[in-house]
Amino acid sequence: MQIHTSVEESADIFFAELRRKIYTTPKSYLDLINLYLSTLDVKRVEYNTNRHRLATGLKKLNDTNKSIAELKIKLTELQPMLAKKSEDLKVALVKVNADKLVANEKERVVSAEAEIVNKKAAEAKAISDDAEADLNAAKPELEAAELALKSLDKASIVEIKSFPNPPKAVVMVMEAVMILLLEKTDWNAIKGTLGDTGAFMNRLLTYDVSKTSEAVLAKVRKNYLSLAEFDPVDVGKKSGAAKVLCIWCLSVSKFQLVIKKVEPKKKKFEEVQSVLATAQAELAQKMAEVNKVKDAVAKLEAECLAMQNEKERLENEMDRCNKRMGRAEKLVVLLADEGVRWKQTVENISTEIE
Repeated sequence: MQIHTSVEESADIFFAELRRKIYTTPKSYLDLINLYLSTLDVKRVEYNTNRHRLATGLKKLNDTNKSIAELKIKLTELQPMLAKKSEDLKVALVKVNADKLVANEKERVVSAEAEIVNKKAAEAKAISDDAEADLNAAKPELEAAELALKSLDKASIVEIKSFPNPPKAVVMVMEAVMILLLEKTDWNAIKGTLGDTGAFMNRLLTYDVSKTSEAVLAKVRKNYLSLAEFDPVDVGKKSGAAKVLCIWCLSVSKFQLVIKKVEPKKKKFEEVQSVLATAQAELAQKMAEVNKVKDAVAKLEAECLAMQNEKERLENEMDRCNKRMGRAEKLVVLLADEGVRWKQTVENISTEIE
Protein backbone atom coordinates (compact mmCIF):
# COMPACT_ATOMS: atom_id res chain seq x y z
CA MET A 1 0.00 0.00 0.00
CA GLN A 2 2.84 2.34 0.84
CA ILE A 3 4.49 1.63 -2.54
CA HIS A 4 1.21 2.30 -4.30
CA THR A 5 0.87 5.67 -2.48
CA SER A 6 4.46 6.66 -3.33
CA VAL A 7 3.71 5.96 -7.00
CA GLU A 8 0.76 8.37 -6.87
CA GLU A 9 2.96 11.06 -5.31
CA SER A 10 5.60 10.56 -8.00
CA ALA A 11 2.88 10.80 -10.69
CA ASP A 12 1.75 14.18 -9.29
CA ILE A 13 5.34 15.46 -9.39
CA PHE A 14 5.72 14.16 -12.97
CA PHE A 15 2.52 16.01 -13.98
CA ALA A 16 3.62 19.24 -12.29
CA GLU A 17 6.95 19.24 -14.14
CA LEU A 18 6.07 17.81 -17.56
CA ARG A 19 2.35 18.29 -17.64
CA ARG A 20 1.82 14.56 -18.44
CA LYS A 21 -0.74 12.60 -16.40
CA ILE A 22 0.00 9.04 -15.18
CA TYR A 23 -2.74 7.02 -13.59
CA THR A 24 -2.43 4.29 -11.03
CA THR A 25 -5.13 1.71 -11.48
CA PRO A 26 -6.08 -1.41 -9.48
CA LYS A 27 -4.44 -3.50 -12.21
CA SER A 28 -1.15 -1.68 -11.66
CA TYR A 29 -1.41 -2.56 -8.00
CA LEU A 30 -2.08 -6.22 -8.79
CA ASP A 31 0.85 -6.28 -11.27
CA LEU A 32 3.04 -4.89 -8.52
CA ILE A 33 1.97 -7.67 -6.17
CA ASN A 34 2.66 -10.33 -8.84
CA LEU A 35 6.10 -8.84 -9.51
CA TYR A 36 6.87 -9.01 -5.82
CA LEU A 37 5.72 -12.62 -5.55
CA SER A 38 7.79 -13.75 -8.57
CA THR A 39 10.84 -11.92 -7.23
CA LEU A 40 10.29 -13.54 -3.84
CA ASP A 41 10.17 -17.00 -5.45
CA VAL A 42 13.42 -16.37 -7.34
CA LYS A 43 15.20 -15.19 -4.22
CA ARG A 44 13.80 -18.07 -2.14
CA VAL A 45 15.19 -20.61 -4.66
CA GLU A 46 18.52 -18.79 -4.74
CA TYR A 47 18.82 -18.71 -0.95
CA ASN A 48 17.74 -22.34 -0.52
CA THR A 49 20.21 -23.45 -3.23
CA ASN A 50 23.08 -21.63 -1.51
CA ARG A 51 22.06 -22.99 1.89
CA HIS A 52 21.77 -26.56 0.53
CA ARG A 53 25.17 -26.35 -1.17
CA LEU A 54 26.88 -25.09 1.96
CA ALA A 55 25.00 -27.57 4.18
CA THR A 56 26.13 -30.42 1.88
CA GLY A 57 29.72 -29.20 2.17
CA LEU A 58 29.43 -29.14 5.95
CA LYS A 59 27.95 -32.65 5.92
CA LYS A 60 30.89 -33.86 3.80
CA LEU A 61 33.33 -32.33 6.28
CA ASN A 62 31.54 -33.98 9.19
CA ASP A 63 31.46 -37.32 7.32
CA THR A 64 35.18 -36.93 6.62
CA ASN A 65 35.89 -36.43 10.29
CA LYS A 66 33.87 -39.57 11.09
CA SER A 67 35.78 -41.49 8.40
CA ILE A 68 39.08 -40.36 9.90
CA ALA A 69 37.99 -41.62 13.31
CA GLU A 70 36.85 -44.95 11.84
CA LEU A 71 40.08 -45.33 9.85
CA LYS A 72 42.12 -44.72 12.98
CA ILE A 73 40.17 -47.44 14.81
CA LYS A 74 40.58 -49.79 11.86
CA LEU A 75 44.32 -49.14 11.64
CA THR A 76 44.61 -49.76 15.37
CA GLU A 77 42.88 -53.12 14.91
CA LEU A 78 44.89 -54.08 11.81
CA GLN A 79 48.28 -53.38 13.33
CA PRO A 80 48.33 -56.29 15.84
CA MET A 81 46.73 -58.59 13.26
CA LEU A 82 49.47 -57.80 10.78
CA ALA A 83 52.16 -58.27 13.43
CA LYS A 84 50.68 -61.67 14.39
CA LYS A 85 50.46 -62.77 10.75
CA SER A 86 54.08 -61.75 10.17
CA GLU A 87 55.24 -63.69 13.22
CA ASP A 88 53.18 -66.77 12.32
CA LEU A 89 54.51 -66.67 8.77
CA LYS A 90 58.08 -66.40 10.02
CA VAL A 91 57.64 -69.45 12.30
CA ALA A 92 55.90 -71.43 9.53
CA LEU A 93 58.67 -70.68 7.02
CA VAL A 94 61.30 -71.91 9.46
CA LYS A 95 59.35 -75.16 9.96
CA VAL A 96 58.80 -75.58 6.20
CA ASN A 97 62.50 -75.17 5.47
CA ALA A 98 63.45 -77.63 8.22
CA ASP A 99 60.88 -80.21 7.08
CA LYS A 100 61.95 -79.74 3.47
CA LEU A 101 65.55 -80.54 4.40
CA VAL A 102 64.38 -83.69 6.19
CA ALA A 103 62.24 -84.70 3.21
CA ASN A 104 65.07 -84.09 0.75
CA GLU A 105 67.50 -86.14 2.84
CA LYS A 106 65.03 -89.02 3.16
CA GLU A 107 64.32 -88.88 -0.55
CA ARG A 108 68.05 -88.98 -1.30
CA VAL A 109 68.52 -92.05 0.90
CA VAL A 110 65.46 -93.79 -0.52
CA SER A 111 66.54 -93.00 -4.08
CA ALA A 112 69.90 -94.65 -3.40
CA GLU A 113 68.14 -97.69 -1.95
CA ALA A 114 65.74 -97.74 -4.91
CA GLU A 115 68.71 -97.89 -7.25
CA ILE A 116 70.05 -100.94 -5.36
CA VAL A 117 66.62 -102.60 -5.45
CA ASN A 118 66.33 -101.92 -9.17
CA LYS A 119 69.72 -103.56 -9.71
CA LYS A 120 68.53 -106.60 -7.74
CA ALA A 121 65.37 -106.71 -9.81
CA ALA A 122 67.43 -106.53 -12.99
CA GLU A 123 69.67 -109.33 -11.67
CA ALA A 124 66.66 -111.51 -10.84
CA LYS A 125 65.17 -110.89 -14.26
CA ALA A 126 68.46 -111.75 -15.96
CA ILE A 127 68.70 -115.05 -14.03
CA SER A 128 65.07 -115.86 -14.80
CA ASP A 129 65.48 -115.01 -18.47
CA ASP A 130 68.65 -117.15 -18.67
CA ALA A 131 66.92 -120.16 -17.13
CA GLU A 132 63.86 -119.63 -19.27
CA ALA A 133 66.04 -119.45 -22.38
CA ASP A 134 67.68 -122.77 -21.50
CA LEU A 135 64.32 -124.41 -20.94
CA ASN A 136 62.84 -122.94 -24.10
CA ALA A 137 65.83 -124.23 -26.09
CA ALA A 138 65.14 -127.79 -24.92
CA LYS A 139 61.34 -127.70 -25.03
CA PRO A 140 60.98 -127.95 -28.83
CA GLU A 141 62.84 -131.28 -28.84
CA LEU A 142 60.76 -132.62 -25.96
CA GLU A 143 57.56 -131.40 -27.60
CA ALA A 144 58.63 -133.06 -30.84
CA ALA A 145 59.14 -136.31 -28.92
CA GLU A 146 55.68 -135.96 -27.34
CA LEU A 147 54.19 -135.29 -30.75
CA ALA A 148 55.90 -138.44 -32.09
CA LEU A 149 54.57 -140.41 -29.13
CA LYS A 150 51.06 -139.25 -29.91
CA SER A 151 51.50 -140.63 -33.40
CA LEU A 152 51.98 -144.12 -31.93
CA ASP A 153 48.89 -146.22 -32.08
CA LYS A 154 47.88 -149.58 -30.67
CA ALA A 155 49.13 -151.34 -33.78
CA SER A 156 52.61 -149.90 -33.28
CA ILE A 157 52.78 -151.17 -29.70
CA VAL A 158 51.38 -154.54 -30.77
CA GLU A 159 54.11 -154.64 -33.40
CA ILE A 160 56.78 -154.55 -30.68
CA LYS A 161 54.95 -157.14 -28.54
CA SER A 162 54.58 -159.49 -31.51
CA PHE A 163 58.28 -159.95 -32.04
CA PRO A 164 58.98 -163.61 -31.10
CA ASN A 165 62.66 -162.93 -31.41
CA PRO A 166 62.96 -159.10 -31.28
CA PRO A 167 65.84 -157.36 -33.06
CA LYS A 168 68.73 -156.24 -30.89
CA ALA A 169 67.98 -152.56 -31.62
CA VAL A 170 64.38 -152.95 -30.42
CA VAL A 171 65.48 -154.74 -27.25
CA MET A 172 68.06 -152.02 -26.57
CA VAL A 173 65.49 -149.23 -26.88
CA MET A 174 62.83 -151.04 -24.83
CA GLU A 175 65.33 -151.80 -22.03
CA ALA A 176 66.23 -148.11 -21.87
CA VAL A 177 62.52 -147.21 -21.71
CA MET A 178 61.88 -149.78 -18.95
CA ILE A 179 64.77 -148.49 -16.85
CA LEU A 180 63.39 -144.94 -17.10
CA LEU A 181 59.96 -146.24 -16.10
CA LEU A 182 61.53 -148.22 -13.23
CA GLU A 183 60.32 -151.53 -14.69
CA LYS A 184 62.11 -154.87 -15.23
CA THR A 185 64.08 -155.20 -18.45
CA ASP A 186 63.53 -158.84 -19.43
CA TRP A 187 61.42 -159.32 -22.56
CA ASN A 188 58.53 -160.97 -20.77
CA ALA A 189 58.35 -158.00 -18.34
CA ILE A 190 58.52 -155.64 -21.30
CA LYS A 191 55.63 -157.43 -23.00
CA GLY A 192 53.67 -157.28 -19.75
CA THR A 193 54.18 -153.52 -19.47
CA LEU A 194 53.09 -153.08 -23.07
CA GLY A 195 49.99 -155.18 -22.38
CA ASP A 196 47.89 -152.13 -21.42
CA THR A 197 48.66 -149.92 -24.39
CA GLY A 198 46.71 -146.90 -23.11
CA ALA A 199 48.35 -146.95 -19.69
CA PHE A 200 51.80 -147.35 -21.24
CA MET A 201 51.27 -144.35 -23.58
CA ASN A 202 49.91 -142.25 -20.73
CA ARG A 203 53.02 -143.00 -18.61
CA LEU A 204 55.25 -141.79 -21.44
CA LEU A 205 53.22 -138.64 -22.13
CA THR A 206 53.03 -137.65 -18.42
CA TYR A 207 56.60 -138.65 -17.60
CA ASP A 208 58.21 -136.15 -15.16
CA VAL A 209 61.95 -136.26 -15.81
CA SER A 210 62.63 -133.93 -12.87
CA LYS A 211 61.58 -136.76 -10.50
CA THR A 212 63.90 -139.31 -12.11
CA SER A 213 66.99 -140.05 -10.01
CA GLU A 214 70.42 -139.19 -11.28
CA ALA A 215 71.49 -142.86 -10.85
CA VAL A 216 68.78 -144.07 -13.24
CA LEU A 217 69.69 -141.49 -15.86
CA ALA A 218 73.40 -142.21 -15.48
CA LYS A 219 72.73 -145.92 -16.03
CA VAL A 220 70.66 -145.26 -19.16
CA ARG A 221 73.20 -142.84 -20.59
CA LYS A 222 76.15 -145.15 -19.91
CA ASN A 223 74.63 -148.43 -21.09
CA TYR A 224 72.38 -147.26 -23.92
CA LEU A 225 72.36 -143.62 -25.00
CA SER A 226 76.12 -143.48 -25.37
CA LEU A 227 76.10 -146.38 -27.83
CA ALA A 228 76.58 -145.53 -31.49
CA GLU A 229 73.76 -147.87 -32.50
CA PHE A 230 71.32 -145.99 -30.20
CA ASP A 231 70.36 -143.83 -33.14
CA PRO A 232 66.78 -143.17 -34.28
CA VAL A 233 67.67 -143.64 -37.93
CA ASP A 234 69.31 -147.04 -37.36
CA VAL A 235 66.59 -148.14 -34.95
CA GLY A 236 63.93 -147.01 -37.42
CA LYS A 237 65.19 -149.55 -39.92
CA LYS A 238 64.09 -152.30 -37.52
CA SER A 239 60.89 -150.77 -36.08
CA GLY A 240 59.02 -147.50 -36.54
CA ALA A 241 57.61 -147.68 -33.01
CA ALA A 242 61.07 -148.35 -31.53
CA LYS A 243 62.38 -145.32 -33.44
CA VAL A 244 59.79 -143.09 -31.72
CA LEU A 245 60.69 -144.52 -28.31
CA CYS A 246 64.39 -144.03 -29.11
CA ILE A 247 63.71 -140.36 -29.83
CA TRP A 248 61.75 -140.13 -26.57
CA CYS A 249 64.64 -141.56 -24.52
CA LEU A 250 67.14 -139.14 -26.06
CA SER A 251 64.81 -136.17 -25.53
CA VAL A 252 64.19 -137.10 -21.90
CA SER A 253 67.94 -137.33 -21.30
CA LYS A 254 68.65 -133.98 -22.94
CA PHE A 255 65.80 -132.26 -21.13
CA GLN A 256 67.03 -133.62 -17.80
CA LEU A 257 70.47 -132.16 -18.49
CA VAL A 258 68.88 -128.81 -19.15
CA ILE A 259 66.85 -129.06 -15.94
CA LYS A 260 70.00 -129.97 -14.06
CA LYS A 261 71.70 -126.91 -15.51
CA VAL A 262 68.71 -124.69 -14.83
CA GLU A 263 68.07 -125.88 -11.27
CA PRO A 264 70.92 -123.82 -9.67
CA LYS A 265 69.74 -120.82 -11.63
CA LYS A 266 66.20 -121.31 -10.35
CA LYS A 267 67.48 -121.58 -6.78
CA LYS A 268 69.58 -118.47 -7.28
CA PHE A 269 66.57 -116.69 -8.76
CA GLU A 270 64.41 -117.71 -5.79
CA GLU A 271 67.05 -116.42 -3.38
CA VAL A 272 67.41 -113.14 -5.23
CA GLN A 273 63.64 -112.91 -5.58
CA SER A 274 63.19 -113.40 -1.83
CA VAL A 275 65.77 -110.72 -1.04
CA LEU A 276 64.22 -108.50 -3.69
CA ALA A 277 60.71 -108.92 -2.24
CA THR A 278 61.95 -107.96 1.22
CA ALA A 279 63.88 -104.97 -0.18
CA GLN A 280 60.89 -103.85 -2.23
CA ALA A 281 58.61 -104.05 0.81
CA GLU A 282 61.06 -101.98 2.87
CA LEU A 283 61.49 -99.55 -0.01
CA ALA A 284 57.71 -99.18 -0.40
CA GLN A 285 57.43 -98.43 3.33
CA LYS A 286 60.19 -95.83 3.17
CA MET A 287 58.71 -94.32 0.01
CA ALA A 288 55.40 -94.03 1.86
CA GLU A 289 57.18 -92.22 4.70
CA VAL A 290 58.90 -89.89 2.23
CA ASN A 291 55.61 -89.16 0.49
CA LYS A 292 53.99 -88.52 3.86
CA VAL A 293 56.69 -85.99 4.76
CA LYS A 294 56.50 -84.41 1.30
CA ASP A 295 52.71 -84.13 1.60
CA ALA A 296 53.12 -82.48 5.00
CA VAL A 297 55.67 -80.05 3.51
CA ALA A 298 53.32 -79.30 0.59
CA LYS A 299 50.49 -78.64 3.06
CA LEU A 300 52.72 -76.30 5.10
CA GLU A 301 53.82 -74.50 1.95
CA ALA A 302 50.17 -74.01 0.98
CA GLU A 303 49.43 -72.66 4.46
CA CYS A 304 52.45 -70.33 4.20
CA LEU A 305 51.24 -69.08 0.84
CA ALA A 306 47.79 -68.42 2.30
CA MET A 307 49.38 -66.60 5.26
CA GLN A 308 51.60 -64.60 2.90
CA ASN A 309 48.56 -63.61 0.82
CA GLU A 310 46.66 -62.63 3.98
CA LYS A 311 49.66 -60.61 5.19
CA GLU A 312 49.88 -58.80 1.85
CA ARG A 313 46.14 -58.14 1.96
CA LEU A 314 46.45 -56.60 5.44
CA GLU A 315 49.44 -54.53 4.33
CA ASN A 316 47.56 -53.28 1.27
CA GLU A 317 44.51 -52.49 3.36
CA MET A 318 46.61 -50.60 5.91
CA ASP A 319 48.35 -48.70 3.14
CA ARG A 320 44.99 -47.85 1.56
CA CYS A 321 43.59 -46.73 4.93
CA ASN A 322 46.68 -44.58 5.65
CA LYS A 323 46.41 -42.89 2.26
CA ARG A 324 42.69 -42.29 2.67
CA MET A 325 43.20 -40.92 6.14
CA GLY A 326 46.03 -38.69 4.93
CA ARG A 327 43.89 -37.24 2.16
CA ALA A 328 40.95 -36.81 4.54
CA GLU A 329 43.04 -35.06 7.20
CA LYS A 330 44.55 -32.78 4.57
CA LEU A 331 41.07 -31.92 3.31
CA VAL A 332 39.79 -31.23 6.83
CA VAL A 333 42.78 -29.00 7.66
CA LEU A 334 42.49 -27.02 4.42
CA LEU A 335 38.74 -26.52 4.83
CA ALA A 336 38.67 -25.95 8.59
CA ASP A 337 38.22 -22.15 8.27
CA GLU A 338 35.84 -22.59 5.35
CA GLY A 339 33.76 -24.92 7.49
CA VAL A 340 33.30 -22.22 10.14
CA ARG A 341 32.35 -19.69 7.48
CA TRP A 342 29.96 -22.12 5.78
CA LYS A 343 28.26 -22.86 9.08
CA GLN A 344 27.79 -19.16 9.85
CA THR A 345 26.58 -18.49 6.31
CA VAL A 346 24.01 -21.29 6.54
CA GLU A 347 22.70 -19.81 9.79
CA ASN A 348 22.54 -16.34 8.24
CA ILE A 349 20.78 -17.61 5.12
CA SER A 350 18.26 -19.50 7.27
CA THR A 351 17.59 -16.28 9.19
CA GLU A 352 17.27 -14.24 5.98
CA ILE A 353 14.91 -16.85 4.50
CA GLU A 354 12.69 -16.57 7.59
